[in-house]
Amino acid sequence: CTGDDTVEVKPLASVLHAIPSHVRNKSGPGTSSCKPVDTQLEQPCNVPAQRCHGAPHVAPGASRRASPRQRTCPCTMVATRRSSASGKAAPEKPPRPPPAVTQPGFWRSFATRAKAALAMMVCFLCILWAGHFYVWLLILMLQVLSFRELLNVRYQDYKKDTEKAMPLFRTLQWGWFYAAQFYVYADFVHEFALQNHTQHKLTQPFSRYWEAISFFLYCVVFTLSVYTLRVDAVRYQVGQLSWTIVTLCIVVGQMKFVAHNIFEGLFWFFFPVWLVVHNDCWAYAWGALLGRRFITQPFFSLSPKKTWEGFVGALVSTIVVAFYTAPLFARSRWLSCPATSLTLRFHEPLACEPAAVFRTRSEMKLGFVTLRDVSPIQLHAVVFGLFASVVAPFGGFLASAIKRAYEVKDFDSLIPGHGGVTDRVDCEFIMALFVYVYHKTFIAEPEGWRALAAAAARLPEGDRRLLAGAIC
Repeated sequence: CTGDDTVEVKPLASVLHAIPSHVRNKSGPGTSSCKPVDTQLEQPCNVPAQRCHGAPHVAPGASRRASPRQRTCPCTMVATRRSSASGKAAPEKPPRPPPAVTQPGFWRSFATRAKAALAMMVCFLCILWAGHFYVWLLILMLQVLSFRELLNVRYQDYKKDTEKAMPLFRTLQWGWFYAAQFYVYADFVHEFALQNHTQHKLTQPFSRYWEAISFFLYCVVFTLSVYTLRVDAVRYQVGQLSWTIVTLCIVVGQMKFVAHNIFEGLFWFFFPVWLVVHNDCWAYAWGALLGRRFITQPFFSLSPKKTWEGFVGALVSTIVVAFYTAPLFARSRWLSCPATSLTLRFHEPLACEPAAVFRTRSEMKLGFVTLRDVSPIQLHAVVFGLFASVVAPFGGFLASAIKRAYEVKDFDSLIPGHGGVTDRVDCEFIMALFVYVYHKTFIAEPEGWRALAAAAARLPEGDRRLLAGAIC
C-alpha cells in the first residue's frame, strides 16, 4: 500500500492452511470476487488485484515478518501493516465532567432532599427533647422499619420465581427478628435495673426469667425454621436463613448497645448521629462542587456517584466540626447527664456533676504538644469524626451493594428524595457500636467500680455512710 506501510503478500494456500477448517468450509464460490479491504482503516488496498493469484510478491524494503495488525483479503491474500512510530497520535484524555451543580435537575432534587431533611431534623429534635425513653422507642421503630425494607428486598426477588413456594417465608424472618430484639433489650433492662436500685423491685421478676424467655423464643423459631425445610427448595431455604442471620447482624447486632449509649447520656447518642449526618452532607456538597475534577475514578465501583473529592473533603470537614461542636453540646446537662429511671414523663429534669471528660482544662499535654483551654471530649471527638468519615460510610456502601445485587434504586420511597429508612441509617448502625466500645474502653469508669457503686447504692443510708467513711 502507500506511505510508511509495508506489505507482505502470501500465497492463498498458506493462508487457507492457517484458517480453521470450520471457518474455511463456510466459504462459498462467490468469495473470489471480493475486494481487498483494510479492516483497521477501512480503506481499499492499493496492491493490484492480479497479485492475489500467482507467485508471492513482497514490496521493496518490506519486512519478511508480519506485524500484529493484519489487513486481510478474504479471497487470496493477507496483508500486514506496520505504521511508523512517528505516525502514532497520542490518545486524547477524556474531558472532565462538569460539576454536578451545573447539571439539569440538580437544584430541584436538592430542594426535595432539603425539605425532607428539615422535617426529619425537627421530628428528631422533638423526640430528643422528650427524653431518653422516647429516643429508645424511636430506635426500636427505626429497627423495625429497616428490617422490613431489607425483608421486602428479598421477598420481591422471591415472588419472581413461582416455583420456590416456601411456607412461612416472612413469618420466620419476623420471628427471628423479634426473638433477637427481646434478648438484646431484655439484657439492657436487666443491667439497668442492677445499676439503678430504685428500679430493682419493679423489674426483679423480669430480671430473673428473661434469659429463659429468650431461650424459649429461640427454640420455637429454630424448630419451625428446620421443620419447614423442603426437599425441592432446601438450597434456597438455607440461603434464605443465611440472609436472615446477616440482616439480624446488621440491624440488631450492631445496635445491641445503643440503649446503653442513650441512658448513659444523650450526648453519646446524639453526637455520633450529628457527625454521621454532617459527614453525609459534606460528602454530598464536596462531591457536587469538585467531584471528578481531580480524580476521575469513582471512590467505590458499586456506587459510582461516590467521589474521592467528596470523601476527602467530608473527612476534613467532619473532624473540624467534631472538634469545635463537642464542647458546645457537652455544656448541656440534658445531653451530658445519665438517666437514672425509665419514665414516660416528658423532659424530666436532670441534675448531675459534669463528668471529667466534659470539663475544660486550662492546660493539657498531648505528647510534645501543649493544648490550652481544651476539654478531653474534644480530643475524643476527633476520633469519633475520623471513624464517622472513614469506617461508617462503608455501612452505606454495603447497602449500595445490596441494592445493586437486587436491582433496586432505593429500599423504599418513604422519605422523598432520600428513599427508605435503611438509606438514611445504614451508616449509623456501626457508628453506634463503635461509640459503645470506645466509651467503655477509654472513657467510662472500670466495671468493678461501677458494680461496687451500684451495690453500695442499695445499702441503707447508715451503712452507706459507714462504707464511705471507711473508703475515704
